[in-house]
Amino acid sequence: MVGFFITQSSSLSPLRYWLEDIDLNGKSTWHGPVIPVVSHEPLPKKVKPELLSELGMRMSKRYEHYWRVQELKERIKQRPMKRFRPSTHSVEQAFKALNPENLRVKSIKSGQPSELNRIMQQFLASQPAVKLSVNKEGWYRVSQPELVAAGLNPGVNPRYLQLFVDGREQPIRVMGEKDGRFDLQDTIEFYGVGLDTPSTDTQVYWLMVGPKYGERIQVSKGRGGQAATSSFPYTVENRERIIYFAALKNGDEDNFFGPIVTTNPVDQILNVRHPDTAPPADALLEVALQGVTNEPNRVKVLLNDIESGDVAFEGQSRGVEKSAVPQSLLLDGENLVTLIAQNGVMDVSLVDCIRLTYWHTYTADDDALRFTASGRKQVLIEGFSSPLIRVVDITNPQEIQEATGTVNPQGSGFAITLKVLGSGNHTLYAFVEDKAKKPVKMKANQPSTWYHGSNRADFAIISHSDFLESLRPLKDLRESQGWSVALIDVEDIYDGFSYGNKNPQAIKDFLRYAKAKWNKPPRYVLLVGDATFDLRNYLGFGDLDLVPTRLVGTKYLETASDDWFSDFDGDGVPEMAVGRLPVQTAEETTTVVSKIIGYEHSGPMMEALLVADKNDGFAFEAASEEVGYFLPANITVTDIFRGQTNNGTAREQLLSRLNGGPLLVNYIGHGSVEIWRGNLITSDDANSLINGSRLPLVVAMTCLNGMFHDLYTESLAEALLKAEQGGAVAVWASSGLTEPDGQAVLNKELIQLLFNGGSITLGEAAMKAKEAVSDRDIRRTWILFGDPTIRLKSGLRTED
Repeated sequence: MVGFFITQSSSLSPLRYWLEDIDLNGKSTWHGPVIPVVSHEPLPKKVKPELLSELGMRMSKRYEHYWRVQELKERIKQRPMKRFRPSTHSVEQAFKALNPENLRVKSIKSGQPSELNRIMQQFLASQPAVKLSVNKEGWYRVSQPELVAAGLNPGVNPRYLQLFVDGREQPIRVMGEKDGRFDLQDTIEFYGVGLDTPSTDTQVYWLMVGPKYGERIQVSKGRGGQAATSSFPYTVENRERIIYFAALKNGDEDNFFGPIVTTNPVDQILNVRHPDTAPPADALLEVALQGVTNEPNRVKVLLNDIESGDVAFEGQSRGVEKSAVPQSLLLDGENLVTLIAQNGVMDVSLVDCIRLTYWHTYTADDDALRFTASGRKQVLIEGFSSPLIRVVDITNPQEIQEATGTVNPQGSGFAITLKVLGSGNHTLYAFVEDKAKKPVKMKANQPSTWYHGSNRADFAIISHSDFLESLRPLKDLRESQGWSVALIDVEDIYDGFSYGNKNPQAIKDFLRYAKAKWNKPPRYVLLVGDATFDLRNYLGFGDLDLVPTRLVGTKYLETASDDWFSDFDGDGVPEMAVGRLPVQTAEETTTVVSKIIGYEHSGPMMEALLVADKNDGFAFEAASEEVGYFLPANITVTDIFRGQTNNGTAREQLLSRLNGGPLLVNYIGHGSVEIWRGNLITSDDANSLINGSRLPLVVAMTCLNGMFHDLYTESLAEALLKAEQGGAVAVWASSGLTEPDGQAVLNKELIQLLFNGGSITLGEAAMKAKEAVSDRDIRRTWILFGDPTIRLKSGLRTED
């Protein structure tokens, strides 16, 4: 986990390196010596060349961050400050109103949706509508021409326009609707918020023409009242997401974090705008850290170089420290939070988030302000650059009201005075007209009815929309063979089962619903599109999460599980046979589909390659020989055992036999994402294969060959499946780390089913084989890359 180099050199010998790695439990292991060589190999496919420039930009930002920190430290030194004693007692109770969790605007969702809401959303999914995607909080304005371009009927009566989110109608404002015509100059306005889930930051709002007048934002007028306090509690947050911690087992929580905290100080910047110089109480600093090593952690926290407390926690738990800090300690502008580990080299953690709740004056930040105030109080909000000031009460998103007030010049700007109607604490949003936002995406809904019980299919193909046309030849092929096939846009599933929002759970909910409600439920599922562990594109590689997988916690790491989608009882064994084509482009989809069709029209193949690693900690050769016992006598078996020859000969033999087009290639041994140990085959070798339509099933009883969701490389399973001139018709491989004894049991069961189980498909065999092992990690992490309805071309049986 932690590593560093020691170098040794002389004028007569090349530079040599030793590497020390320290695992999460503190065990040290040295590796080396090694001599580096210059490589001119191209980057893996998943790391596109332009990412180098993006990396440079990111490094530049870090460089800029460094100098901002240095300038801020100089500013801090020049300001006299009083020392104070950190106070962490009774923070929750004493500062309940300051609790950031109470102040942050998240989703409009308030728990699980009701059945009525779900029915309403499925109704919306079946209707013409415009989907407006929002990923930030704010006031949104969309013009008639923009909506028409996105698919709205220009002849609509605007009074019937309705806006829905999470299956519930939300009031909107439609400018120009009184004449019953939706003219070019007309607009709609609404208050919107994004989502904050591991899957997405974007929430979908549905604009449709309803059967009745839509709900509208009401205007409230109030005058007078007692003046409000001079400030209100306001929260700012620093929450970087730059490091993925795959080894962390934290359930469904996000595994992305900010910088690493060690004994070297880590500086984070919080921007404070318009702090009250005479606040009614202290500010509240909250620091949340995630432990990395399995050792005690204690991290000192400094705010503007003044110690404010320690975050103390054990191992890989989450540590949180909340400290009351005098507001006089804060600078108007950038403030520095410094984190320093106190327990030595093994005290390593990651920054989850840093929040500061302070008393903010009623002064706009860049012409907008979300603020809180008590009902029946009069509030003066200043600091606007324009007199066109709007204020909306967003306390209840289903009952948004616009508040009117009096605008007056103030200094070089403008201010608005208004009375907050009602009782209790209210949240309002003030802004000038030109601060209205635009949705990040607007598109027409393609009506779908996949939730109808009248649907029928043996085989459900769930695809990213870009690949639907490329999949039609496969659909036609299977239908010509007697299968009923449903070709489904994954966005339709989001529409009907998660209110249009991206969520892997929606796919599972859809499959469960189809199994229970369809007249003929699917037995096979094919997911078409790549997935990634970076669902929200934190790392800037682009939107590569085309059809998501499910990230599950295993013994050693968080990794992908496609069978999770149809594992309805949670035992690790799917109830529908699931396969995946991890493609990123329509061209790749066409290539893989062409290979499947070519395979269907090819002749029988009668050779099996049984490949085994050296017997290093496990009897791999014996396990491979046991697999051979389940192969029929008319299948020619070729053993390639790395322990009985040298690596080069074994590799040459394997690649040569692969190019000959065997029926089966079965490997058991050590491996990693791109490779079988000994360099027997790598992802780079896949594109050099020329076996055409004579495509084997590759069974990889090793670790990580199926880690297709890795951003930085292309797994061996992907490379073999997508190879243009040959490769494999399907690969069964693991996305995780598991023990070989359970793998060997799984291996034998699969081969027995394929060759002694009658006319069985790859999907059925993979599904049933998992019943033979009790290890849930093995059950969940073995993924079938390929069409689950394929049957082996062994010539031993006729296809039905």
